Amino acid sequence: MLNFRSLFGPIDFSKVDFFLLSIFFLVSICGLIILASASVQFSDSISGYPFSMLIKQSFHFIAGCLLLFLISITPLSFWERFDKWLLFFGMLLLLLVFMPGIGVEVNGANRWIRIGGIGLQPSEVMKFISIVYVSAYSVRRITDLQTHWFGFFKPAFLIVLVVSLILLQPDLGTSAVILATVLGVLFLAGVHLRQFLLVLFLALIGILALIIFVPWRWERIISFTDPWSDPFGTGYQLTLSLMSIGRGDWFGVGLGEGLMKMGYLPDAHTDFIYSVVVEEMGLLGGIVIISLLFGLAFRCFYIAKQALIKNQYFGFFAAYGVAILLGLHTFINVGVATGLLPTKGLTLPFISYGGTNLLVMCSLIGLVLRIDYETKVAMPVAHVSRRAAF
Repeated sequence: MLNFRSLFGPIDFSKVDFFLLSIFFLVSICGLIILASASVQFSDSISGYPFSMLIKQSFHFIAGCLLLFLISITPLSFWERFDKWLLFFGMLLLLLVFMPGIGVEVNGANRWIRIGGIGLQPSEVMKFISIVYVSAYSVRRITDLQTHWFGFFKPAFLIVLVVSLILLQPDLGTSAVILATVLGVLFLAGVHLRQFLLVLFLALIGILALIIFVPWRWERIISFTDPWSDPFGTGYQLTLSLMSIGRGDWFGVGLGEGLMKMGYLPDAHTDFIYSVVVEEMGLLGGIVIISLLFGLAFRCFYIAKQALIKNQYFGFFAAYGVAILLGLHTFINVGVATGLLPTKGLTLPFISYGGTNLLVMCSLIGLVLRIDYETKVAMPVAHVSRRAAF
């Protein structure tokens, strides 16, 4: 039985990564400021108060900081011990979205649950759980992963099951990000290249099939290649996003002075908030935001490398998983807003509106902080240079 009193030990604050925390708070404060501007029209239209969404997001941020603190003082052994139960809990949440009275349908998608007045998006929670599970499994079954097909296909099957439940909502963007993150961690664990390429090939075939044989997804691909051919139809959102970015030029029109957020650009406060950033803060402001987000990701990569040096393998896998997730989220969101990628419903981490997403992202930063802390207090060991040298 778990002794919660002995779970949390004293914290040596001299070993806390304040550089990572500084980037986190800087990008989060920038996100609240940007959201205050991007959501003003939408907030006013649904509540009659222009800053209602900012107030909600501020409460989400405070709750996220509390989660970050709790996870940062929770030993990694806790997550390694209960990873299977976490996965079971996450899958149960994914099933609840289809239960009448609990699941909430918005714009034809069943992605949310509401219990006791509290809303939650289970697919976002699965991002945290997937990283924890695959990292713990990679440590626990490292020999099987490197020598047996079953060792690789067991976690792959469970994650495919999770991804399938998310696809039923439907949510292709989140499914692809979770799948890519998990495959990235398994590759680092030393899975045979043939096995990895086979699963990657099958995943790509599945994604292409979901795009080609679902009419509205195929329309998004067609509109992405030439949005100006139907600027008032399938290309409407992307053309307005590009116009918003074009208006920003180098230095922007000024914070709060953007035009496209005023009921013209759909999802200006969520999936297309980067367009508002560039319109109001210019290309230079957009580069700053991207730099901060990728700075978080690269710091996670650095912490993962330090964990590997100290043979902290769970921390190594988990920190790399968080870095991959942050990088993919940022790349896809910015790519969609700028027309480099087809339209996908993925948020810009710490910037876009979304309570569950912000809570999960804060939790992931808390996990990386704990990894860094346990790496620093661990005894130094000989350097391990290869990804599969266990």
